Amino acid sequence: MKKSYKGYIVWMILFCVGMVLMMIVDLKNLKLFSLILGNYMLMMITLLTGMIYKNECIYWYSGVSYQEAIEATSMSRKKYAYKHFIRFFITCLLYLFYSIIAYFLSFSFGMNMTICCLLIMVCALSTTSIKL
Repeated sequence: MKKSYKGYIVWMILFCVGMVLMMIVDLKNLKLFSLILGNYMLMMITLLTGMIYKNECIYWYSGVSYQEAIEATSMSRKKYAYKHFIRFFITCLLYLFYSIIAYFLSFSFGMNMTICCLLIMVCALSTTSIKL
């Protein structure tokens, strides 16, 4: 396993480009915009965790050094990365489900962004218990 951050850098560029494009698009419906933005963020985070799983680049996560990653077996790196991926994937699906309900019930921009941020924080904090 060769240490590289190329995939992460490409992901970060795509994430930022997507965010800028969303800011340029003139959506009149702020509530819909918040749901699209929240889903984009969660889908991109899930994509990143999927990339980490596929490439075993677990040292991209804070708390894991490259040395620890290289000393671990491929199976343990995959297992560690999969546990992160599945949590973010489920969180992404939960927010997508929430978005459908929120759209039809016209939940506010603030409510949509609060729910999104809370879900991301809870999911991220829940991964601290995952050990290599």
